[in-house]
Amino acid sequence: MEPSTTPQCAPQEPVSAAAAAEQLWSGHARAELRRAGCRRGGAREQLIDLLARERCALTVQEMDGRLREAYRRGASTRPVGIASVYRGVELLVDLGLLTRVDIGDGLARYERSSLERSDRDHRHDHDEHHHHHFVCDRCGVLLPFDDQALEQAIFALEDRVGFTVSGHEVLLHGACSGCSGGRR
Repeated sequence: MEPSTTPQCAPQEPVSAAAAAEQLWSGHARAELRRAGCRRGGAREQLIDLLARERCALTVQEMDGRLREAYRRGASTRPVGIASVYRGVELLVDLGLLTRVDIGDGLARYERSSLERSDRDHRHDHDEHHHHHFVCDRCGVLLPFDDQALEQAIFALEDRVGFTVSGHEVLLHGACSGCSGGRR
């Protein structure tokens, strides 16, 4: 199978904690924008709402497509231009609210930055969005995952080498079950 030019996140089951994480991140994003002196704008508000609902990374083109589809469905009252999406993404990255995810295919993807607590005593308390990614090198599917044992191993390594970790990303390449025929 040929690699996809636009990997998609694998669908996830809705979780009640996800709604709380959406509200937490969107409230945090709006507060940070106010603190930075930004006025509320319709396009930026729609972008924040979209990103708050997303479980995984999107390209600007995917964000634009989803916002256009929301307008076509009547879920939003105003269309959002792609230039506004680019400006909004740039601002949210500059404020540390979005993180760029690079999976090695030359396309920039962005997702909500984790609201990890920086206090060392609470370093294991992540918001619901902190996760890592599997990427299928064949079809391009991007699958988010979280693993508490991996987090514990990272923090144990931090203690062992005497290095204070301020953040981390894990990207695992391979073949999804569909491309590998279910073989492991």
